Amino acid sequence: MKTRVAIEAAQIVLSVAAVVGVGMLSAWSYRPATGDIRLVTMAAVFVVVVLGVRQMQRAVADHRRAGEVRHG
Repeated sequence: MKTRVAIEAAQIVLSVAAVVGVGMLSAWSYRPATGDIRLVTMAAVFVVVVLGVRQMQRAVADHRRAGEVRHG
């Protein structure tokens, strides 16, 4: 796995961890809205993953293109 692809994968994992962490702390600190906070947290996780996967696809495509140029 090339560096840029690994960086994108790490970014997705760290971003999801940050979103879940903030969501958990928010739900803990304001119990009456725990259900709503969890819903918003899940939506934010979905957005982070979708945007991260798009960047990962670009990194993989660039990696493949660079390999074709070197070997072509």
